[in-house]
Amino acid sequence: MVPLDTLAALFESDQSRDRAFADGLIRMHFARATDASERREIAALFTRLRDAALRAHADLRASIAAGSMRGAVLRARFDEVPAAERDHFVEEVLGIAYPPLDERRLGPELVAYQPSGYDEIVQALDVTNIDAGGRFLDIGSGMGKAVLLAALLTGASSSGLELDAELHEIAKAQSEALGLERVQFRRGDAREETLDEADVIFMYLPFTGEALATVMTRLLTNARVWTARPAGRFLCGGALDLVRYPELEVA
Repeated sequence: MVPLDTLAALFESDQSRDRAFADGLIRMHFARATDASERREIAALFTRLRDAALRAHADLRASIAAGSMRGAVLRARFDEVPAAERDHFVEEVLGIAYPPLDERRLGPELVAYQPSGYDEIVQALDVTNIDAGGRFLDIGSGMGKAVLLAALLTGASSSGLELDAELHEIAKAQSEALGLERVQFRRGDAREETLDEADVIFMYLPFTGEALATVMTRLLTNARVWTARPAGRFLCGGALDLVRYPELEVA
């Protein structure tokens, strides 16, 4: 395994992929560390990595916060990045590329954090034709990738619901840092919480089993309330049993 003391040189690279490589190695070291002091040392190095990523994109983030780099202009900037590197680049710009080192344990039937892909999110925005007059809701929003992109690329009023407290706080912090006023993140369990009204409901399958069934029942029972427009859409980034949910259509 690559020694930790050699990784810091990658932090200031002008290539996001170098920091992604360093992140992977840091996580491997952290997972194998058994001594508390060693884990603290690795965590400190991880903080340096996250700070370096923010510095690398400081100018672009400032333009986003100022409102001059949004919509089609921002999308064109993201699309310039090679496809293999685009997701990590976008996540660094949004300040959400580096989830907490500790493994997230939310309970049975709750899927560990895994962000949606940039291309999948953009395709969802295109398919629904959501615009600045629309309302976007992400159930199981993690660090806010889909919500932030919906707001930045379309101007839609966007909200996310996330159970994990640390992921929720990261999403809120980055939304504020990027100057997004029409974005709201709430912490809560989608099986129990009141869901925000929306024209587009996005879900990257953060649940399985009965947890998924409970959320789907709530969504389908209240769909007319939440999707006030006739063209209200539900988008799911994963496999759903369409026999069990005949109300859904394949786009």
